[in-house]
Amino acid sequence: MIEAQCGSRLRLLTPILAVCLLVTPRAWSEPALWHLSDADSDIYLLGTVHVLPPDVLWETPEIAAAFAASDTIWFEAPANDPSAALQMLALIQQLGLNPPDQPLSSQISASARDALGEFASRAGVPVTTLEPLRPWLAAITLSASYIQTEGYDPDSGVEARLWPLAIQRGKNLDYFETLEQQLRFFADLPHDVEVGLFEQTILGYSEESEDLNGLVRAWEGGDLAEIDRLVNGELRQDAPEIYEVVITQRNQEWVGKIQSLLAGSGSHFIALGAGHLAGADGVIELLRAGGIEVEGP
Repeated sequence: MIEAQCGSRLRLLTPILAVCLLVTPRAWSEPALWHLSDADSDIYLLGTVHVLPPDVLWETPEIAAAFAASDTIWFEAPANDPSAALQMLALIQQLGLNPPDQPLSSQISASARDALGEFASRAGVPVTTLEPLRPWLAAITLSASYIQTEGYDPDSGVEARLWPLAIQRGKNLDYFETLEQQLRFFADLPHDVEVGLFEQTILGYSEESEDLNGLVRAWEGGDLAEIDRLVNGELRQDAPEIYEVVITQRNQEWVGKIQSLLAGSGSHFIALGAGHLAGADGVIELLRAGGIEVEGP
């Protein structure tokens, strides 16, 4: 769902922004899938893209079998649970609104104000509706709206497909984070970083489709190095303090949880953003560094 001065990279992390425009018929994708186990535990790990075009075919027989074999399905947070909508609204009101005397336009540079009108028009969002929003929420709102005007379907992401399937099949559901934790990755940014995020988002929106298109191509082909470069590369280089909070610390916490699951018993299917599984600081390499054998790429 945080990358300081690297707006395009942030959009690849947020649960509603990782998408691309691909309008031609698609062949089956082969996203990376991992498996770890012991005498009484089986854990499957799938890297996800949170929102996808509707014609991306990713539910391979291997993924379907792993899902079917698992008793508990894990997500980052309950973002796709309809019952969480009221909680999300309350959190947005608590964490996402400016003081009445500090509208959005008063917090950004003159060049950003000039660019805002063009981006908002392209996204189909009246600028007046953005003024009450804090910069982080305005950035997400604009990006999500722009993506949809480009033909993307917010109901086509991996989690959006897996969550109702888990309900339908009577699976247990669990989560690594709460909705509040995920929103606070944005809301708790230092103000200058938050404003920088917004300005980079609106000044660089023309690159968004290209970046996200590349992410989905890499994900479809299981290209972990390219996923790491696109999701984490600029963040790691240009905003290491944010990378530490958003990527490194979260990955370490998730690895601890996965180790606890392995020490227990049962079968688990875990769906996490692909950027968290790729790279030297990713969940997979951290598990392997901890002495756990992980089958997969």
